[in-house]
Amino acid sequence: MGHSRGKSDRRGRFFRVSELAGRQFGLVTTEQLMRLGLTARQIRSWVDRGLLHQIHKDVFAVGHPRLTSHGRLLAAQLTCGDHSFLSHRTAAAVWDLRAVNVRRIEVTVPESERLERTGLVVHCTAHVGDDEVRTRNGLRVSSVPRMLLELANCEAQAELERLITEAVRRRALDFKSLEQTLTRHTRRPGLANLRRALHDYRPGPNRKSDLERAFDRLIKDTDIPPPERNVYIGGWEIDCYWPEFKLVVELDGRNYHSSLADMERDRKKDGDLLKLGIGTFRITDLRFELEPEEILADLRTLTT
Repeated sequence: MGHSRGKSDRRGRFFRVSELAGRQFGLVTTEQLMRLGLTARQIRSWVDRGLLHQIHKDVFAVGHPRLTSHGRLLAAQLTCGDHSFLSHRTAAAVWDLRAVNVRRIEVTVPESERLERTGLVVHCTAHVGDDEVRTRNGLRVSSVPRMLLELANCEAQAELERLITEAVRRRALDFKSLEQTLTRHTRRPGLANLRRALHDYRPGPNRKSDLERAFDRLIKDTDIPPPERNVYIGGWEIDCYWPEFKLVVELDGRNYHSSLADMERDRKKDGDLLKLGIGTFRITDLRFELEPEEILADLRTLTT
């Protein structure tokens, strides 16, 4: 009877461990196992029997050692402690700005918790702002502004510019948070490199007028008829309007540092115009720089 009860208890423990691992991409930690009732001796026994497979110090895969890339990232974070977070190139991968490299996972820990882990690149930091660590897909990770700052001293200028452009396209870069992060870390190595890479994305006094002049040059001498400029419709000032096509073009020269209030205002404006049967086509200065021919083709489609 006692043997049967003991066997039942072991099965119950393994079921609870498996259930927890199922919520953690197949992983559990030593601390979690002990909270579920296992002793250090029992953990070693489960490892010997192939029920647990050690991935890193105090981190185990349950049942088999095959982990997804996401599982590998989580394992790296778990082994470095509750205050750790994925950073640098690994953070860029978590934000979908580059490919994941599980052979070189980078983690940052507080300076007070300095440690080493075989197979991982562990960085230490003296200070982390409250908004500099985010949770994405269950992983603690550097915010995009902090990630850019982390890479500013070890990536080529071209790669910094690519990361910024991709983050802007994915709407993953909050420029207000970026400015706060830059201000907070004025002595960080590579800061000047990052500021240079950000030159074309940060607020400038004449971005709007520059875009308006560039737009005029783009459609000049084409088959696209000239629009009415700076007219008022439904209480809104409109950049370009083709009444015969019921088309508005808005030139967004704010360089992607729009606040949430700006974005909501744009949505309301577009909605109000739509109620009047007028469609809105928005052109950002970034798209204008990258895809002028595609913009021209879109305008031809909308004005024919």
